[in-house]
Amino acid sequence: MRKVLVRRLVSGLPALLLVVGLVALINRQPGATSAYTPIGPGDVYLALGDSLAWGALLEDPATQSYPALLHARLAATAPIELVNLAVPGETSGSFLRRQLPQALTLIERERDAGRRVSPITLDIGGNDLQYAAAGTPAERAATIAEVGQNLDVILDELRRTTGGEADIAVMTYYNPYGGDPTVAGSEAYWVAQLNAVIRAAAAERGMAVADTYAPFDGGNAYSYTHILIGDIHATRQGHQVIAEQFWEALEY
Repeated sequence: MRKVLVRRLVSGLPALLLVVGLVALINRQPGATSAYTPIGPGDVYLALGDSLAWGALLEDPATQSYPALLHARLAATAPIELVNLAVPGETSGSFLRRQLPQALTLIERERDAGRRVSPITLDIGGNDLQYAAAGTPAERAATIAEVGQNLDVILDELRRTTGGEADIAVMTYYNPYGGDPTVAGSEAYWVAQLNAVIRAAAAERGMAVADTYAPFDGGNAYSYTHILIGDIHATRQGHQVIAEQFWEALEY
């Protein structure tokens, strides 16, 4: 198995209108959609994303991370290799520059060797939102809109390179902060806005969505994440939940 080490209130009417416009953008309705239909596992399972997919804070990411758990479940049915290219701190922008080219090269190389890459799992965008946390509402909304634009490119390139012969599943992010997502400006609100963009991008392409927001809600984040010690990464138990959500989304 190959593994690459991972790793802003606005005043004035013009600014307010900017925020409203940006929120409308990130809450775009999906265009033409198609239902996700599984193709099935191939010879290689490719895990992509940030520190969650890498397994940050776990004692043994190679066995406890959600990609490792999902791989074990896949391998129980038929031989399949895991390649985890996730990088801690990865944003949707850095993903485009670094991780995506690596992923496309790997897919092409495997295809040339007569091997199919499927499934592909992806978690990306959480760090974009984290890095914009000190910004204005307009800046945070612009960041989420940019995630949506980058995700469009990422998913289109993955689909193009796989020739549509891979199951691709994208993860929505859990909310470790608590609160009401209907309260504009709350942390829960911004997580919900990010997830809306992720869901829209996947729906437009008939790709699977692994929802981690719902199972981490209702106080579960206290045991599924390290938020009680000030860290938002998932615990071992949290990774088990994420792996299960991906498995259900893939419909294998």
